[in-house]
Amino acid sequence: MPNNVRFGDLVRDSGRPTVHTLWTKPGGDKPFMHAVKRNRVLTVVQDPTSKRKDYGEIGFHQRDSASYLVFPRPLPKTSAGRVIGINYQLLADAGDL
Repeated sequence: MPNNVRFGDLVRDSGRPTVHTLWTKPGGDKPFMHAVKRNRVLTVVQDPTSKRKDYGEIGFHQRDSASYLVFPRPLPKTSAGRVIGINYQLLADAGDL
């Protein structure tokens, strides 16, 4: 069974992420693809019809009900499990950038 990673641990190690919205195809968004190549993206799965809490997957995984968080520093590459305990209060504000 893969190990889970706490969201707070990622924030402590990789900095406070910002939310990135994809308005076009991901390949056409150069800053976002730069972050994907540098392993700085977390895909947060948000299923509005489920009673489960939101969870994350390290890397870019294109889904319908997902949002993408871009961290200032690279995320760990060894984690194959889920990122749990998503705390949206730990996101960087637009004024913090």
